[in-house]
Amino acid sequence: MRELTVALPGRESSYRVRLAWGLRHRLAAELEPLSLPRRLFVVTDQTVARLHADQVLAGLKAGGYDPHLLTVPPGEKSKSWRQVTALTRELLARGADRTTALMALGGGVVGDLTGLVASLFMRGLPLIQVPTTLLAMVDASIGGKTAINLPEAKNLLGTFHQPRLVAIDPEFLQTLPPRERRNGLAEILKAGFIREAELLKRVENLGPRLFQDRESLAEVIFRAAAIKAGIVAADEREGDVRRLLNFGHTLGHALEAASRYRLPHGQAVAHGMIAALCLSRRLTGLSAGACEAGVRLIRNLGLARRPPGVPPEAVLAALGHDKKRQAGELVFVLLRDLGAAEIVRGVPLELVAEVVPR
Repeated sequence: MRELTVALPGRESSYRVRLAWGLRHRLAAELEPLSLPRRLFVVTDQTVARLHADQVLAGLKAGGYDPHLLTVPPGEKSKSWRQVTALTRELLARGADRTTALMALGGGVVGDLTGLVASLFMRGLPLIQVPTTLLAMVDASIGGKTAINLPEAKNLLGTFHQPRLVAIDPEFLQTLPPRERRNGLAEILKAGFIREAELLKRVENLGPRLFQDRESLAEVIFRAAAIKAGIVAADEREGDVRRLLNFGHTLGHALEAASRYRLPHGQAVAHGMIAALCLSRRLTGLSAGACEAGVRLIRNLGLARRPPGVPPEAVLAALGHDKKRQAGELVFVLLRDLGAAEIVRGVPLELVAEVVPR
């Protein structure tokens, strides 16, 4: 068992991130120290429900809990106000109240959506994150950000609502399609680019063997999660240092919105990271060798090998709605070196236009 604590101001806000193979079978024991109500609702998408819901619900029932399953359609389109309303009304219809807890069983979409509902329903319900994708394990389940999308931009409506526990079971990845594994690799690389060059080297050395070596996979997931947890603990509500987690995401989110969310998140962020590496050469002194090594690593892992197929003018228009803008200025996370990031405000739009993937 690997464990870390997201140490936030005030003991009640802090929570554990626990990682172990087979942890989904022992969720009831993980919940016991939290003194949660026995009745809880497990929110998942239809794909994850078919693969894993029976096992998860059976384990919770065996541990004395009364779990109820709620499902949503898979995919980014479920991050909508319509789906928030539908879940809220279903909770009401099935007798949920202030003593109810919600468990998000799924990837980033399910985690963001369930987190937002948990933060809003009767002014806040306890939330448990059980991520089933690599992306959610290393990033989306940790930090308390919740959100839904609007047509203009990604994650424009949201709240901060920290979970009470994040329970990571790498066994879920055995049923994860290769495309979704690559999505998660993008977030692992992001963590390495901003804070830990050694993590980049480890992933590069493992290459395709990463998903065949249980111990190495668990350690890589844990290292990336620890980087995210450390940054969140230093800046819970993205006042300053937490913005480093947006490396590759400023342009990545614009690509997603411009594609109407047809472009997978990991591929969009990979293109965004390549653009940020190129901007770093121009603006923050990243060496040519480091830039080339970063781009090569991204592409060798099967990310951003093809153009995203999104009109550049649509991407630049989507940047105008980006919530990371400050006083009308574009804000990018750029690198001085691999593993050393900084926040750069006022990046000229004409420079960004030069690095938008075509």
